[in-house]
Amino acid sequence: MSLSLHPDTARAGTLPSVAPGEVAFGETAGRGIRMRLFTKYVALFVAVVAIALLANGLFEVFFYYREHKASLIRVQHEQAEAAAAKIGQFVKEIESQLGWTTQLPWSGGSIEQRRFDALRLLRQVPAITELAQVDSTGKERLRVSRLAMDALDSGIDLSSDPKFTEAVAHKVYYGPVYFRRESEPYMTLALAGVRRDAGVSIAEVNLKLIWDVVSQIKVGEHGHAYVVGPEGRLIAHPDISLVLRNTDMSGLPQVRAALAGSGTVTEALSEARNIQGQKVLTASAPIEPLHWTMFVELPVEEAYAALYASLQRLAVVLLAASIFAVLAGIFLARRMVGPIQALRSGAERIGGGDFSQRISIKTGDELEELADQFNDMGVRLQESYADLENKVEQRTAELRESLQQQTATADVLKVISRSAFDLQTVLNTLVGSAARLCDADEGTIFRPSAGVFHLAASCGLDAEQENKLRTFASVPERGSVVGRTLLDAKTVHVPDVQADPEYAPSSVRRRSNVRTMLGVPLLREGTPIGVFVLTRHMVRPFSDKQIELATTFADQALIAIENVRLFEEVQERTRELSQSLDELRAAQDRLIQTEKLASLGQLTAGIAHEIKNPLNFINNFSAVSTELIDELNEILQSASLDGKTREEVEELTGMLRGNLEKVVQHGKRADSIVRNMLLHSREGSGEHRAVDINAVVEESLNLAYHGARAERPAFHVTLQRAFDPAAGMVDIYPQEITRVFLNLISNGFYAAAKRKESEGDSFAPTLSATTKNLGGSVEIRIRDNGTGIPPEVKEKMFNPFFTTKPAGEGTGLGLSMTHDIVVKQHGGTIDVNTEPGVFTEFIITLPRTMATGSTAGSTPGSTLGGKS
Repeated sequence: MSLSLHPDTARAGTLPSVAPGEVAFGETAGRGIRMRLFTKYVALFVAVVAIALLANGLFEVFFYYREHKASLIRVQHEQAEAAAAKIGQFVKEIESQLGWTTQLPWSGGSIEQRRFDALRLLRQVPAITELAQVDSTGKERLRVSRLAMDALDSGIDLSSDPKFTEAVAHKVYYGPVYFRRESEPYMTLALAGVRRDAGVSIAEVNLKLIWDVVSQIKVGEHGHAYVVGPEGRLIAHPDISLVLRNTDMSGLPQVRAALAGSGTVTEALSEARNIQGQKVLTASAPIEPLHWTMFVELPVEEAYAALYASLQRLAVVLLAASIFAVLAGIFLARRMVGPIQALRSGAERIGGGDFSQRISIKTGDELEELADQFNDMGVRLQESYADLENKVEQRTAELRESLQQQTATADVLKVISRSAFDLQTVLNTLVGSAARLCDADEGTIFRPSAGVFHLAASCGLDAEQENKLRTFASVPERGSVVGRTLLDAKTVHVPDVQADPEYAPSSVRRRSNVRTMLGVPLLREGTPIGVFVLTRHMVRPFSDKQIELATTFADQALIAIENVRLFEEVQERTRELSQSLDELRAAQDRLIQTEKLASLGQLTAGIAHEIKNPLNFINNFSAVSTELIDELNEILQSASLDGKTREEVEELTGMLRGNLEKVVQHGKRADSIVRNMLLHSREGSGEHRAVDINAVVEESLNLAYHGARAERPAFHVTLQRAFDPAAGMVDIYPQEITRVFLNLISNGFYAAAKRKESEGDSFAPTLSATTKNLGGSVEIRIRDNGTGIPPEVKEKMFNPFFTTKPAGEGTGLGLSMTHDIVVKQHGGTIDVNTEPGVFTEFIITLPRTMATGSTAGSTPGSTLGGKS
């Protein structure tokens, strides 16, 4: 048998062959040596195998025991956690059922409905034995119980009870476990409503029903689960008699350890004795937020039964393996030690990547054939590996590049979807991703502003270079890549800008370390609206794939820009349409109001004309009757009447004369009302134009003051003016607004004069007029220090025909028409600030420009000469 290993080099050789004359000696010597060596090898092989198997078996037994124990503990703990989760779910379901009783606020008529809901809850949730509902003040309003009489509006004050205070503070309160009649475990569950006026629902929960949940938990064949409260008392156990006896479990070591360790038993106490004294494997888990503890216990004999069986099987396997090792050692030591070593060494080298390794075994049997197969496999692996390595590297590079592109594209699309209208964020993400995937040192995007192109987004630039590019204005030209791209409206690739004859370097634009540049235009309908630029600091041209990728990112940037532009156009158009709609609605409202007022004016004119003639007859005949009474008195003076008759006649004629004077007085007032109604129904000028509001107020002050002086020469008032020069021109109906000011000023004069009559010379009548610019509108204030307006009068002062002046001094139409002119005709506002006995101030706000479509025909009232 000849053995050799050679890696196709001169350092490998073959074993030396035996000379022909030395065969007999060699065979005899070799036979004797082989027997002794064989024995040694067999003994050594058996010893090594036996020791290895024994050591392996001991280690397997030791570690298997530890792992099995740890696995059992872990399974027990998982069962405890699962059981705790079931108990927690049981309590949460009760809490969920209780929650719908706190949805509605308390009201006087809701007690019967709440009692019906409480009874239905007791039927649906057997665990709840008593339900009390407390209002937001802590008073018990309702109590429904399975064990006692129901109570309505008992009024028990629970405002300081933890069941109420803790529920209000934390929305839910889990009370401690207690035992009724020292046998049945109970727990208080209080739940506050989401709204504060919904109150608190307090339920007493019978925990004996948790027995169903605990009984369903299967722990092996003889194991069981149970629940212990925070004081160590048994709450739930498959043996219900233990619960009903109020069993105290705090004497067990595992219970004490769990209570001290927040519901978890330490690993040192995983084995303990249960309440019957049986040794068990125990695990626990806390049930939050109830502060209970779930215990799961399994007898040690059952827990380790599989381990004991496994140990027995392992002992049998070890014995059989030892016997087999002896037999195999005897057989293999004779035929396979040498060739196997050679094969192993060669296989290790081939497995290590040395595919040039060759194994030479000359045994003439399967081992030699196996060595030849190893050698052939090495040749094929060497050839395949060289080709496969190249393919794997190429494919890995392609996949990595494709993955990076897809990831970057996904990131960009994600940014576009999240920040669809935050263009700067999208552009920054695009330029950063493009620079990274195209292996560029810098990336920039230029967008137009005021006819030139400025830097809009960048990546890889330092602060100084970025500031330079932001202040530099790029224009279409051949001297820069940005300008050339704008000029040609196509992609421009310059492998080396320093070797490009058209490139004009500038320290303002780019630094001298820029060598390779790529510019991609952002085209909208064939016109560039931006440029996407990538640069490298070394002469390293971009590949076609990178150029295509940069073009893709440029298209995405263009889409983002167009999305923002379209969104802004839609927003602007929406604002314009909304403004037009508002103006059309205002014009429509004014047109309808004008038509109504025109119809009312025609009706008023007709009624006033019909009343005018009878009223004139009443006034005229009243005056004539007064004269006839005077003539009657003269005739009676010459008549011979006794004293008593004469007195009666004079008294009757005097009463008749007084009645006729009152008829004349009220007739004149009615005549004044009719005249004002006729003036009110008269059509206005129908023309509005821009006028100086300060001039209109000044003219109204002068007209009203001189009119008051002409009517009452002794009248005197101090006029104060505070005109804002910025008030300027206002688009109004000048005649109508002038009548508004005249009416308000005349009313102010009247109020000041009345206060002057009551307070005497110590009072100085004052009236002030101010204007103020409010941008799109102007404000006019007319203030007097007269008698003021009482609150009850202020509420009705703008109603038609309402007046507080004596008969003959006012018609009640002035302020009504003032309101219509300012609000309905001009779209302004009028407000009043007053303090009885101190002052009255009218505040008028007029828009500078009347809305399109404002009425130009009849007005709500053209004359306000009537006093209010």
